[in-house]
Amino acid sequence: MSLRSIFLFAPAETGSAQAGPSALAIDLARNHGATLTAFVVPLDVTTPGRDTDAAAVAQGIAEAARTAGVDCQTVTSHSHAMTVHEAICQQARLHDLIVTGTDDSSMLSERNIAEHLLFESGRPVLLVPQSHGAGAGGSQAAVAWDSTAAAARALGDAVALLDLDAADFLTISGEKDLPADLAESLLVTTSARRGLTARHSVAELGSRSIAAALQDEAHARGAALLVMGGFGHSNLRRWVLGSATSDLFAGLTMPVLLSR
Repeated sequence: MSLRSIFLFAPAETGSAQAGPSALAIDLARNHGATLTAFVVPLDVTTPGRDTDAAAVAQGIAEAARTAGVDCQTVTSHSHAMTVHEAICQQARLHDLIVTGTDDSSMLSERNIAEHLLFESGRPVLLVPQSHGAGAGGSQAAVAWDSTAAAARALGDAVALLDLDAADFLTISGEKDLPADLAESLLVTTSARRGLTARHSVAELGSRSIAAALQDEAHARGAALLVMGGFGHSNLRRWVLGSATSDLFAGLTMPVLLSR
């Protein structure tokens, strides 16, 4: 499997083709020869002129994609027979990868949409800080590894979609009980058989949150992308996130690929 189709959610309030999720999505589409669909709608529907803002953001993304040689389609409206969450998920499910941010400055926020996409789209979600420039760190990433099914799914998505050829497996001790079979030799040798150069390291949690520790350790190893499993469950359509995932949404400092 390869990356053929990218879905970008870019709210009218924060979307920009010059940085953040939009810039990285365009960069990924160019590097992988993928198509890009940008869903650009206002989240603040009470302020006049937001539709005009959405059209301007969509035009900026389309022009930047065209300059990069990327086949880009923009969507700036949806059927009011469904909620904006439902409309976004309906389209996102048709693509290989979802790219979005985690801004949380309004009640119906980008973070709220991102959480919904993680649980309801069935697709891997790439979270990108708004301050991030284009580029996702090439073919090397840090992988949060605890031998869970979610971590395995995230690794598989990253290898298949992003053409990874090297990975730093990161295990954070002191946050939860870890399986006894976290054998470094098994990780390295099995990864090599699938064409992935790997190394494994363990870091202490200390006083950091698990999300901060993972991102700190990923940065320290020169990775520009963190890959991890997304944890949590839906309960009467209210999102209850695991601690690592919740902290990550609140304190994103680098692009993070989440799968569940």
